Amino acid sequence: MMNQSIHERSDRYVQPPAARPMDVPRVIDHLGFLAEAAADLNSSLDLDRVFQKIARRVNELVDSHLFCVMLWNEREQVLEHSYSLKFGHHMVLEGKFALGEGLTGTAAREMRPIRVGDVARDPRYVRFLHAEVEVRSELAIPLVLRGRLIGVLDLESTEPDRFTAEHERLLTALASHVATALENARLYGRMVDLETRHSRDLAIARQIQHGLMPDCVPEVPGLEVGAAFAPARELAGDFYDFLPYADGCTAFAVGDVAGKATGAALYAAMAVGLLRGHAMERPYPPSELLAHLNEHLVPVRAENRFLALSLAVYDPARRELTYGGAAFPWPRLVRCGKLHTIEEGGLPLGLFDDAEYSEVRLELRPGDVVVIGSDGLEDCLLERGDGLDQHDLDRWVGRLAGRSAQEIADVLIRVTDPLAETNVRPA
Repeated sequence: MMNQSIHERSDRYVQPPAARPMDVPRVIDHLGFLAEAAADLNSSLDLDRVFQKIARRVNELVDSHLFCVMLWNEREQVLEHSYSLKFGHHMVLEGKFALGEGLTGTAAREMRPIRVGDVARDPRYVRFLHAEVEVRSELAIPLVLRGRLIGVLDLESTEPDRFTAEHERLLTALASHVATALENARLYGRMVDLETRHSRDLAIARQIQHGLMPDCVPEVPGLEVGAAFAPARELAGDFYDFLPYADGCTAFAVGDVAGKATGAALYAAMAVGLLRGHAMERPYPPSELLAHLNEHLVPVRAENRFLALSLAVYDPARRELTYGGAAFPWPRLVRCGKLHTIEEGGLPLGLFDDAEYSEVRLELRPGDVVVIGSDGLEDCLLERGDGLDQHDLDRWVGRLAGRSAQEIADVLIRVTDPLAETNVRPA
C-alpha cells in the first residue's frame, strides 16, 4: 500500500511554472548603478558628505517623504538618528531606538529588511517626531558589514504601499556599500579626533616640558654660561638644568633619556625633580648625586628606559670644576687653542643597583671653554647626510672658542641641524 501510494503521488506530480525570463538590460542597469554608487559613496571620508551622497543615491532608486540614517552606538547599544531629510530638506532629529523598538529597531535586531504598507496596522510602528506628517508606509533596511550592525536606512511615506519588493531588493543590494562607506567615514573621523586630541595633548606637554627648563642662564662669578636646546620631536628626553647650591657652588646638569616622545619626556621630568630635590637637600658632589639618582631610578624600570647624565659642579672660590658622568658623551675642553676631552663617565642611571660613579676635578683657567652636549649633536650631523662627523664638530668647537658662551651654544645647535644648508662646514 505504501509503495502504491507513492506511485500514485508521482503520477499526480505537477510541473512547476516556467521560470520568468531574466530582463538582462535591466539587470545590467542595476549592476552599473551599484558599481557607480559604490565608487561615489567611498570617494569621501567626511561623514556629513557621505550622508548626503547616501540620500542622493537612495533617492535615485525610490522617492520617499521622510529619509533617515540611523547609526548603531555600540557602547550604548542603541540606534541614533544621525542624518534626516523631510520632503528633501535637512532636519535635525534627536532620538534613540533600542534593538527591537519600532520598525527600525526590529530591522536592526533581525538584520533583515522590514517593509510595511500600512503602519497603522502594524503594532511595531512607533510614531516619532512626525506629528505634522501622517506616515502611512515605511521601509527599514539594516546596514550590516561583515556580520556587524552599522545602522539602519529608514524610508517613510505619506502614501500607503509606497515601497515595493523591487525597492526593497535594490536598497538591500545598495546597503552593503552604504555600510562600508559609513564605517570608513566613522573610523576616519575617530582617527582625526584622536589625532587632534593627541596634538593638543602634545602641545600642552611640550609647554610643560619647556616650563621645566631654566628660563635664563645663571650668573656665576668667574664664569660665562650659555645654553641652547632643540628637541628632535614635539617631546624629547633631553634636558638641562642649573642647580644653585647653598654653599655658593652651581651644578650644571645635561641629561638624555633613552627613547623619544611622551615616555622619555615624563622620565626626564621625573629626573629633573629628583635633581632639584637633592640639590635643595645639601650640596652633593657629582659622584654622590649620581649614585643617589641611580638608587631612585632603578626601581622604576619604565619600558627599559635609562638616563645618561652629565653633571658638573663649579666652585667659584677655587675656580674648580668637578665633573661626573653617567654614559654621557665626554665634555670638550678648549684650552690655549687646543681641544681636549674630559674623560670621565660611568654606567647609565636606572639600570644597575650596584653602579658606582667617580668624578674628576679641573681647575679652570681664564679663556677655557667647556662644552657639554648630548649625543644629539653627533646624531644630527649624521642625519644631515653630507659627510660631516664628530671630527667636524670638534673643529667647530675649537674655532668657536673666542666667541661668547651663548654664541657658541647657538651656533652648535644651528650647524648640526639636519635641515641646515649642506654647505655649512667648519671654518
